[in-house]
Amino acid sequence: MPYDDKPKDDEEMHKAAITRFTECEAYFSDEYEEGREDSDFVQGINQWDEADVTQRNRERRPSLVINQLLPFKNQILNNIKQARPAVRVSPVDDKADIDTAEVFQGAIRAIERQSKANSAYDMGASNAITAGRGWIRIGTDYAEGLSFDQDIFIERVMNFESVYINPQSTSIDGSDIEYAFIFDDISHEEYKSRFPDEEIVEFATSDTTWTDENTVRIAEYFYKEFDEREIVLTDNDEVLTRAEADLLIESGLLEEESIIDTRTAKFPVIKHCLLNGEKILEKTDWAGKYIPIVPVYGEEAYVDGKRVSYSLIRQAKDPQRMFNYWKTASTEFIALQQKAPYMAPVGSFKTFAQEWENANNRNLPYLEYDIVYDENGMPLPPPMKQPPIMGSPSMMQEAIGSSQDIRNSLGMHDEGQGAQSNAVSGIAIRNRQITGDNANFHFMDNLSASIAQVGCILVDLIPKIYSKRKMLRILGEDGEPENVPINQGFVKDPETGDKRAAKQGEKIDGIYKLGAGTYDVVCDVGAS
Repeated sequence: MPYDDKPKDDEEMHKAAITRFTECEAYFSDEYEEGREDSDFVQGINQWDEADVTQRNRERRPSLVINQLLPFKNQILNNIKQARPAVRVSPVDDKADIDTAEVFQGAIRAIERQSKANSAYDMGASNAITAGRGWIRIGTDYAEGLSFDQDIFIERVMNFESVYINPQSTSIDGSDIEYAFIFDDISHEEYKSRFPDEEIVEFATSDTTWTDENTVRIAEYFYKEFDEREIVLTDNDEVLTRAEADLLIESGLLEEESIIDTRTAKFPVIKHCLLNGEKILEKTDWAGKYIPIVPVYGEEAYVDGKRVSYSLIRQAKDPQRMFNYWKTASTEFIALQQKAPYMAPVGSFKTFAQEWENANNRNLPYLEYDIVYDENGMPLPPPMKQPPIMGSPSMMQEAIGSSQDIRNSLGMHDEGQGAQSNAVSGIAIRNRQITGDNANFHFMDNLSASIAQVGCILVDLIPKIYSKRKMLRILGEDGEPENVPINQGFVKDPETGDKRAAKQGEKIDGIYKLGAGTYDVVCDVGAS
């Protein structure tokens, strides 16, 4: 919501939120429906048209599903798991330094480990691959035990359809998100347990009923406002807010004449509320300046002026349907063929019936049969061995062609799956595998951009959540934990290198001021 159009009360805020939610429903409904179909399809669900399955079941005919797509999805996801993107923090301005950047980086590693962030990243990537769009969210909560300290966590979003963002967002990492919803349908019992003073009321938007006989929808709503503040520039190139400058002037640490320029700046403020279809249930301010929900995109395109995101398998669905059809037709063709191994006149097997019954199970040197005569006294032909069951070469060729069409649609050929090819040298084989990896590298690249945005949110959030003097647990690049004092002077042990908080009057070796300076975040991808 624009900074000059803030809601005046809870009722107006709720009305604005529902209006935005309805707009998001209309914008994302088609894309989410197609994504849900793709996600089901890659799991082998609904790979046949429902009417065709009903008709074939009525006729007692098979509708086989031989899913070729799931291994390709798993290969891309497992490649991502083997090449974990890692956040890197580096100083930008003269108030930042490399040592503090390493503390930020170690704190992010600790948050990722404590949150089991890899599962959040994997879920976002998996939904992007199978449905075209996934999500990662960042949250805060009170630490366990008797403490008022808060911890930061990274959380996975299972259901990609449970998140809406403003349709005008265009960045690949979601850094330009202005508002977002993340909603859930909970049981009536859970709703009454969480909100014992609230009544369950019926409510519906254009596409969705928020309340039914079993569930109630609640939605978290994040939105961005802007506060206008005056900032000042001092003669030593220091930029302060007017409030900060006034405090320094009152304490005698700054002279009014040192201020050489002023201007009005807009500072983002993130608001958060929990709502149902009737009212605002809870309101809080989010500590950071970013909406703490990060998208993970699949294939991107602009269709009719609208940004859409596709899954990996969108273009491979028709070849998969063809493969299912031809394998089913071939199976049906073979199943309907004659299965009797011998044909003979009635009575030919009378005397030696036991031997003929076991002819396919025992290695008999010979078989004797009874001669049968026709009405004219002429002997009828002896038992004739029937040719083996044969498949249809054209059906099998079509199935093979459909399987190749699937690989062509995905850009992932046999060599990438470990199959032998005409490439004989190691370099040639690796080059063919790289070709397949490159065809789908954008999934990894998009996830890296999203994780970098997670890093930006954490770098912005860490100084605000960990704003007091404390010992902060961080992790080194080798995964070893370390406790470092932040927002206070520290003394370094010359032998072990361990750092502890300096005592009053003690000479300090340094200080990690997490709230000072500007830091940049990038994402490195490890070797597969």
